[in-house]
Amino acid sequence: MYNFIVPFDDNEQEIRLTERFARHARDFDDLQNEMAGRDVGRIARFLPDSANSTDPSGRSKDERAEALTRLQLMLIENPAYVALFEETANILTEAQSRLDVLLERVRAQIDQSTTELEDKLDRAARLPDGTRVFKDQNGQIRTQDGAVVAADLAATVLWNGDELSFEDLQAYIAHLNRLTKLESDIQSGQAEIGDMQAAMDDDDNPPSEDDLESFGQRGQDIVDALEQDMAETLTKAAPATEPDQTASRPTATIIVPEL
Repeated sequence: MYNFIVPFDDNEQEIRLTERFARHARDFDDLQNEMAGRDVGRIARFLPDSANSTDPSGRSKDERAEALTRLQLMLIENPAYVALFEETANILTEAQSRLDVLLERVRAQIDQSTTELEDKLDRAARLPDGTRVFKDQNGQIRTQDGAVVAADLAATVLWNGDELSFEDLQAYIAHLNRLTKLESDIQSGQAEIGDMQAAMDDDDNPPSEDDLESFGQRGQDIVDALEQDMAETLTKAAPATEPDQTASRPTATIIVPEL
């Protein structure tokens, strides 16, 4: 049983960003008209109620500008920031999409490897009491937890010749452990990128240009590293597809849960 998280909704994020940039573009046009003295009657859309009340003495341009959020001001006043903000948002959205694909691939590999191992365990040799046993590279008979079976009891085992060896059992477990760790790492990567996206949604404490550049680079690094981990994990496939390495595998005792 694996713990699943809800994948990041890329379509919803893209729609939200598109609406957000469209809103800021309208705000920019309205503020420019206000600053130029052209009252188009739409500045109230994004000013607080207190700023919308009629002021007989008239408000200064600075007072009207202060009613905007910090992020709105940065997007209005700094075209370079706008470009970097949008670029970073796109990078993080793409990163989440790539991680969604990677997570799906990892879970498919986990399901496949688990099914293969369960099938091989079903065909394992057994002691008279039903305990599964496996022959190691030295000819010793071991239980799933690595314990050596006494010679007189081992002599009662009937072998078909196609049973999973103890070393191959270890290899399957190691492969599944690598996959489940990668699954956890991907989920952590998704959460970290999600935190960066949340920081970009903070109207009152927007990220600096340095922050945005750091977010974009970190998002790319996270995905690149996890995709590399996936490639390396697949080169260390379970025994059915990897070269025989039993000579170099340790025979240390391991605890394998009953499947």
